[in-house]
Amino acid sequence: MSDLGAERPESAAVEPGVEPNQPEPAADDAQPAHGEQHNAEPDHAEPDPEPRRRRAWLPSRRQVLTHGVAVAGALVVGGIGGAKFERLRQAAVPPPVLPSRVLLDDASELDATVVRGITFAGGSSAQTAQRMIPLLQSISRGSEPSMVVSGARHSMGGHSLLSGGWVMDALPMKSVAVNAAAGTVRVGGGATWNDVIQVVNAAGFAPKVMQSNYDFTVGGSLSVNCHGWHTNSPPIASTVQRLLLLTADRKITTCSPEVNSRLLGLALGGYGMFGIILEADLAVVPNVMLEPSFAVVSTEEYAAAFAERVYTPESRVEMAYGRLSVDPRSFLDEAIIGTYTPVEQTRGRVLPVKPEAHNNLRRAIFENSVGSDTGKGLRWLLEKRLNPRLAGAVSRNSILSAPVNVLSNTDPDTTYILHEYFVPQARLWEFVQSARTIIRAGEANLLNVTVRDVRQDHRSTLAYARQDVFGLVMTFVQQKTAAAETQMRDLTRHLIDAALGCGGTFYLPYRPHATLEQFRRAYPAWTTAMQAKAEYDPDGLFRNTFYDKYRAA
Repeated sequence: MSDLGAERPESAAVEPGVEPNQPEPAADDAQPAHGEQHNAEPDHAEPDPEPRRRRAWLPSRRQVLTHGVAVAGALVVGGIGGAKFERLRQAAVPPPVLPSRVLLDDASELDATVVRGITFAGGSSAQTAQRMIPLLQSISRGSEPSMVVSGARHSMGGHSLLSGGWVMDALPMKSVAVNAAAGTVRVGGGATWNDVIQVVNAAGFAPKVMQSNYDFTVGGSLSVNCHGWHTNSPPIASTVQRLLLLTADRKITTCSPEVNSRLLGLALGGYGMFGIILEADLAVVPNVMLEPSFAVVSTEEYAAAFAERVYTPESRVEMAYGRLSVDPRSFLDEAIIGTYTPVEQTRGRVLPVKPEAHNNLRRAIFENSVGSDTGKGLRWLLEKRLNPRLAGAVSRNSILSAPVNVLSNTDPDTTYILHEYFVPQARLWEFVQSARTIIRAGEANLLNVTVRDVRQDHRSTLAYARQDVFGLVMTFVQQKTAAAETQMRDLTRHLIDAALGCGGTFYLPYRPHATLEQFRRAYPAWTTAMQAKAEYDPDGLFRNTFYDKYRAA
């Protein structure tokens, strides 16, 4: 394989309108005023479209499932990226594109996809727009395939992939700036939460809502409308004060709850279908030390026990989570509730961000439980008895500074697959009983279940929390075989039916196993979103594998 940082080989794909090794022109970094819509078309002549290339070879679904990413003749870039790919996108001025016939995957390790090429965002919104507009023009004319936006690629259903399409890597857009007076942080769409935490922590703040791991990009989190351990809070869409999008009409559009609010609701939880998220202003809160507390309850009593600890007027809990037992002796019958209460005199201080202690011990215990019922039993016993003794006061930002790889899979023949189901809080036990029967019947290897408090979402068009719900995040071990994929598909569909039967729904960033009928029932606003998609992006400039599968739903 040639060094991708060296001179571009003759076989490399060249971004339309960009000559090889040509320096990027300077761009005006000024952003449009609040509510304005700027035509970001460059004032130079539109480039001639690049001639269509012969269709690239694509692996079959069975080849992907049986051979993973080891497909001959392709440049393999995994869910986080190979070493050379990382060096390229971390460079001060990344090259416009990578060579053609790139094979990408996402966190599922089951979605190996040959793409047309990878193009990189610029370091600012204006630079990204200037770089992307010629390519978007070519896509609009039909001389180039559609584009998908990619960040850390931690989703699992082709949301950051498009067979034969262009991939825009957003990671260079990593600017972070705090506005202490407004209580907000302005973040580039490619910044990771780790980038954000380092900056806001130094100013005495913390993210108001984010995922429980810091490896994800902000643009990706907004695209999936993430949620976390924060109590009494809707998903992250509720924290967005301003959003900057590069839309299919090649304009930089400012969205807020007051201006272009319809497009804002479509883009938040819109999985990249409505444009490139260039920048966002997000609410932050004062950082604070938190004291943990743990209680073991029956799952049947979980909803009442959680409400007693978190929802009462006198409760001071600011972060909380639940864990359900995967020990075969108490399978989904027993739960732990962990709550975090602030130490008020520390609020707003600049506090050290400390990595979670005992990570090596946690990893060893978790790995020991992967293929062992005895290991699962030991892990549950230690979580009930040892974890409360080891836990101590911790800052909000330290809780949020957990990397995904602490509990990552090390077996090349298997992958960890996530599911998440949202159910009305009063019907949690009803769903869990159904799920227990389904998982046992399917002989699935369930490693973990975390329960999250998610309040009603009033902003996102494709809202999953259409009332106050508990989100149950499930981690399964799956073999990388076609038979195992079929088994997981069937299991997923049964669990979706169980959630729908309880008045709930399921989360879209994971494996796209839902039937079209299940999808329609779970997301009745999908029809509205697709009508808006035709309005905002009539030429289909922005697509991905997930959208292609469900657009007819």
